[in-house]
Amino acid sequence: MRVSFTTYSAPAWPLERHIAVATDTGCDGLELRNLDGQPIDPAMPAERRTAIFEAVADAGLEICVVGSSARFAFSSPAERRQEVERAIAFVELADAWDAPIVRVFGGNYDPGPSDDEVNGWVAEALREVAVAADPFGIRLALETHDAFSTGRRVRRVLDLADHTGIGVVWDFAHPVRHGETVDQTWDLIHRDVIHAHFKDMKLTGGGRDGWESVGPGQGDLPLAAMVNRLVQSNYDGYISTEWEGRHPEGADDPTDMLRAHTVSIRGLIAAARGS
Repeated sequence: MRVSFTTYSAPAWPLERHIAVATDTGCDGLELRNLDGQPIDPAMPAERRTAIFEAVADAGLEICVVGSSARFAFSSPAERRQEVERAIAFVELADAWDAPIVRVFGGNYDPGPSDDEVNGWVAEALREVAVAADPFGIRLALETHDAFSTGRRVRRVLDLADHTGIGVVWDFAHPVRHGETVDQTWDLIHRDVIHAHFKDMKLTGGGRDGWESVGPGQGDLPLAAMVNRLVQSNYDGYISTEWEGRHPEGADDPTDMLRAHTVSIRGLIAAARGS
């Protein structure tokens, strides 16, 4: 199992700062989502694509995931088409970076359509992007997030999509926040988990739906049980810190928190292996 952090954890940092912290904390790779205060844009010039790839590779790191914000739970076919095309552009960017995974969302949606209808929209869009990604050897990873936060909901979409190029980003927090136990989530998605987001949250009554981001081991998430599931299944992908307690515009310096998360991940992996 390899360790990374998503650049969303420090969105204002330039690439050079992300690389320095990743190497200093002993990470194996980087999950690219934000740089210099902006989301990654697949329309960036070819020279910029090459410079990013070479800088990461020269540091001995991998780009393990390209984090898109593509989401598909739109009632408008035109909006879904736009998101499909955007996701395919991220696939092409991932290919340029030798990244094996593009992260996507189901998204939220307004009341009206049934859950089953929305599941069908999302599954159809995912399948189309996955077919386009097949020639590149790149997989999509649907995150447990938004209206698709539970393993139960994600399982339904994956079964409808029925494509081996679609996996799951298991975000440790969101299924718990929506009432699923670790066992329930794992039983539903374990065979499709290809990336994991590591974080801890505490039910305080503040923050998002009453949950606030805290340092690893300081919250209410059963992190040891989650990491143990990955270790015992011989999961060989990345586990990536996603620190959401940072200033929304990146005005703080989360270096110490990223280091604490990396240390925690390594310790939990060692404990699960009995070493």
